[in-house]
Amino acid sequence: MKSGMKLLACAALGIALLAWNNSSAQEREVNWKLVSKNLVRSLASENDGLRQSAMDFFIKHADKLDINDAVYNVMHVYRNHKDERVKKLALVTLYKIQNKWAMEFLKVDLRFQDSEELKRMVAAILQEYNAKKKA
Repeated sequence: MKSGMKLLACAALGIALLAWNNSSAQEREVNWKLVSKNLVRSLASENDGLRQSAMDFFIKHADKLDINDAVYNVMHVYRNHKDERVKKLALVTLYKIQNKWAMEFLKVDLRFQDSEELKRMVAAILQEYNAKKKA
């Protein structure tokens, strides 16, 4: 248990350090594959703050990262979190992942979504995803 907490603390510290210094010279030195792997671990965590930080970091650096393995974890946050703001964060993360399964799931979710704000957001995400697919 303690080693798991140490791992989570190290992952959070690594994400914070990477987010803190964004100079282009250092970005070339970053091992983005390793960062992606750590983000996937962070998104599987039970620590809500760590998951939210990981989603935020991924959104900012999505063009350099691959967290496709965490799509189910992000979808779980979207479906089950009580805070609508966190659900929106998860939706943007799902859009940035560009996973076909997630987009198909959102098509179904659109029909049953109770929140009008989330419904509009899902519709916009699906419209943008389909436009990118056609291009």
